[in-house]
Amino acid sequence: MSERAVPRRPAMLSFEDAEKIEGDDDPAAAAQVAMTSARALLGLCDEEFGPNAVQNLVRAIDAEGVDIVADLWERSPAFTLPGAFWRLYLFSEWFERDHDTVQQRFREGLAAPYTAGIDDDEGEVAAPDLDEVGRRVKALLSGHDFGDLTDLLRQTALVMRILASGATFGSAWIRSDKDRLATMVTRRAAALVQTAQEFDLAADRSAAGRLI
Repeated sequence: MSERAVPRRPAMLSFEDAEKIEGDDDPAAAAQVAMTSARALLGLCDEEFGPNAVQNLVRAIDAEGVDIVADLWERSPAFTLPGAFWRLYLFSEWFERDHDTVQQRFREGLAAPYTAGIDDDEGEVAAPDLDEVGRRVKALLSGHDFGDLTDLLRQTALVMRILASGATFGSAWIRSDKDRLATMVTRRAAALVQTAQEFDLAADRSAAGRLI
């Protein structure tokens, strides 16, 4: 990674410059770039990062993959837009890489006697379509049409709860500590519940217009 000085106006960074930022060097700059890149995937611009810059970033992500900006989101709090996107990204990677396992865990979860968020006292909630949620998350992370953000966050939260309720509750599905996906999103079923709660929090903020 280059040792050139960290730019001080991250909202105007090109895609190439954004890749050069290290969070430890300038956390505020890294946080701003994380938000800028996440907003760009929603087609949002501002006075400093205009429509052309947004289009260029989305085209770069579409061509190279969301990995080019995803690492910028990793340290963002769960209640922020890039923090929610980081969790969506990990879910999408797991879903794409190990689709059969995710499908199996989801079926086991649907067969479980109780799933928090699905069978609560307020009444039964319809289970989401796993493949449809996976498709929408991938579309979002590619800068394409994905529907409503609040709804997608809530649907992904339900998917996480169903996965956590599967017959293998408590097992480690990603076993190697060196695996990129060995995080709170995929490591243990109990952690999936925590991630679901974080998605719900992000959805609440999105509904209130406070996520972006």
